[in-house]
Amino acid sequence: MNCLSFVQMGGVCLLSCLAVTTALAAPTEPAANSNEVTSIKGTYSFKGKESAWSAKLTAKGDGTYDAIYASSWNGAPLNYIGSIKSDLKTKITGTGKASGGKANGTFEFSGTFGTNGVAQCNYKEVGDRQRSGTLTIDKPK
Repeated sequence: MNCLSFVQMGGVCLLSCLAVTTALAAPTEPAANSNEVTSIKGTYSFKGKESAWSAKLTAKGDGTYDAIYASSWNGAPLNYIGSIKSDLKTKITGTGKASGGKANGTFEFSGTFGTNGVAQCNYKEVGDRQRSGTLTIDKPK
């Protein structure tokens, strides 16, 4: 029995001076491309005021992303969910729908990236309110 005794330590079994790695780790997903953009940010201008915004991105393929937007207006948080379509180098379009905070309504935007890598976009609210403004998207890193 001595030759079959073992001690398990951190996923490794020690068998009579023989180390055997066990398959205790959970299956992993394929590694994401280290160059994949996972967030963007910029500023938006509305009613003569400017504020920061950002979006966490989840790639869906073909330049399409699910987007979770976060911004604020007069100190109140605004949260939206939506999508973005872009190669993040030339053109960009997106949509968002209120999902929390003081956010309300739905919006859409579109624009183009300049030679400096910053996108200049116009946005508008969709539905009853037809308010609009501009937003920038900083060069994705």
